[in-house]
Amino acid sequence: MFKVVAGRKLYEQLVEQIKSMIAQGVYQKGSLLPSEKELMESTGVSRITVREALRILSQAGVIETRRGKGSYVLVDGSELGKGVEGFSEYRKRFREAGRARLIIEPEAVRLVALTASEEAIAEIGRCLRHPQDTSEETGEFHKAIIRALKNPFLTEFLDRLLEAQMDAPVGALVPPNRQKGVQQKLERQHENIYRAIKSHNGECACCYMREHTLYLQRQYEEYFRCFY
Repeated sequence: MFKVVAGRKLYEQLVEQIKSMIAQGVYQKGSLLPSEKELMESTGVSRITVREALRILSQAGVIETRRGKGSYVLVDGSELGKGVEGFSEYRKRFREAGRARLIIEPEAVRLVALTASEEAIAEIGRCLRHPQDTSEETGEFHKAIIRALKNPFLTEFLDRLLEAQMDAPVGALVPPNRQKGVQQKLERQHENIYRAIKSHNGECACCYMREHTLYLQRQYEEYFRCFY
């Protein structure tokens, strides 16, 4: 039975309760969820609320909605509650590292665009991610930018920030049905950053890096919100 908690949006509550039922094994991986109409009748919420909840679960890779067929569960119940103990501290560390990166990295890349040698810029270009590369090599693009600063203090500081988030690459936190689109966007963002550096356009490099960093943080937050 759907229980309404005051002060929380209805669709968020419905998301949590559907996740809870999956975690408890009420809905198994591959099983069909109740239809929109059935969910409306059993919960007493509007069609808009049901559709928004299903949209969020679909974007998170928890379910897949097939036109004319309904919504199917894509994950095992154990995946939804995994690692909850200590997770609050884990998420806090990600958020703090993300905020620090947002302050430091855009200005760092602005400086690189204005002062880096052609040799350092060429090295950044060689580290651009390609589809066959690993997540570690994705991090090398950012590390090459840091190395181009030739400032040991900034290098050490930014290395620690990157490591705080690179131990869980964003690709590993994106559900399978969204990984290709997210990866392509990350590659385009890297290309934009590199082109701005190569043309010594500090302002564009700064803006592109800020956009890229914000996008990464949104991907992490979406994962944290839907899986914990």
